[in-house]
Amino acid sequence: MQGKATRQQIPAVSGLTAERRNGVLRVRVTQRMDMASAPALLAALRDAARGHMGIVELDLSEVPYFDSGGGAVVLQFRHELTQRGGQVRIVGSNPAIDGLLGLVDPTAVFTEPPHEPEKNFIVKVGEGSLQVLRDAYELVSFTGELVLGLWEAVRHPRKVRWRETWLYMERTGVDGVPIVVLISFLMGLITAFQAAVQLTQFGADIFVANLVGLSITRELGPLMTAIIAAGRSGAAFAAEIGTMKVSEEVDALTTMGLDRTRFLVTPKVVALVLMLPCLTIVADLVGILGGLVVAVGGMDLPAQVYFRQLRAAVTVWDVASGLVKTVAFAVLIAGVGCLRGFQASTGAESVGRTTTSAIVAAIFLIILADAVFTVIFHYW
Repeated sequence: MQGKATRQQIPAVSGLTAERRNGVLRVRVTQRMDMASAPALLAALRDAARGHMGIVELDLSEVPYFDSGGGAVVLQFRHELTQRGGQVRIVGSNPAIDGLLGLVDPTAVFTEPPHEPEKNFIVKVGEGSLQVLRDAYELVSFTGELVLGLWEAVRHPRKVRWRETWLYMERTGVDGVPIVVLISFLMGLITAFQAAVQLTQFGADIFVANLVGLSITRELGPLMTAIIAAGRSGAAFAAEIGTMKVSEEVDALTTMGLDRTRFLVTPKVVALVLMLPCLTIVADLVGILGGLVVAVGGMDLPAQVYFRQLRAAVTVWDVASGLVKTVAFAVLIAGVGCLRGFQASTGAESVGRTTTSAIVAAIFLIILADAVFTVIFHYW
């Protein structure tokens, strides 16, 4: 004798009916099972099976459309019912639905990932040491590639990709003039103001020209220009090559037999080496003009006196020493930017991390190189 069947309509979803017979709950789905209807459909299935601890037969014979959203609903509903001691049977399915559900391993989906034990201090030190060695190896290897690439460019200038080099010269040089002019003018202005506060007490206002001229041409002009270039050009180089590395364009170049250094690195380095000294000259001139504004407007010094004193204090070597520094700064900025770009792994997060690292490393190396040059020039 068969038990009495009880049929109910689920209010939450119109295309869902539930029928109980002999302790078995049979749920028939007649609507689309896709990403859009998944939340409401899962909620309706939970309402239909609330309090039921036995077998649930999920009839999918009349489902007009089934995609990954429907598969997620079936897997989640089956998992929740199994946790309560129930069981879900799929009836009336078709090969397309069975094939989609067969692609997913429910055990792997709902199993929590294993908890990795916390690493002790020795393991952390060992991993950190290995990472330092790997970074050192990459640095030495890339430095060798860069030196060979620049030497090849000097020996065979026609092999340089001049079209891209001119483009990078415009980006690193011409486009950077406004920010360099603004920062350099403010630096000359600030330096002259700070000098005026002290020199006025001793009646030595005329020496403002000496202080501004020497500090701008020897240190502040090259240093501030290099830091601006590190923030603009170094970050751009790292982001560009990092994006190419993530999208596997660098691997494609290697597969085609192209030298990544000659193709990607040399145009950037050559462009920055040529343009950073030019930007430094602009920074020196504008910084000196900033000091002139303070001397004329705040200290009542005639412009002729300011320039005459400046000419007596600043020599050609003072300007040339700053330009020599900028050549080394340019190689460091472009080299570090390209190296960090090649070190990008996968994803946008990696590109952002390597770009930030390129800026920080370039600024650190600029300060370090400036200190080395200062000591060398002092004893020389």
